[in-house]
Amino acid sequence: MFEHKVLKYKLGWKGFDYPGMEKELNELGSQGWEAVGTLVPSSGNGQALEVVVIMKRARG
Repeated sequence: MFEHKVLKYKLGWKGFDYPGMEKELNELGSQGWEAVGTLVPSSGNGQALEVVVIMKRARG
């Protein structure tokens, strides 16, 4: 059995905070979380407004 977590990273004034995203993903990885998918919803003009990362880890 697995548990899941959904992370949402919003587009900021200067773009996405990739170093911050990497830091958080590495911290979660050390806790047993694994990224298993991504979604990049966009507005009508094709601009990505957020990045969604789907995580999972074994329960117990």
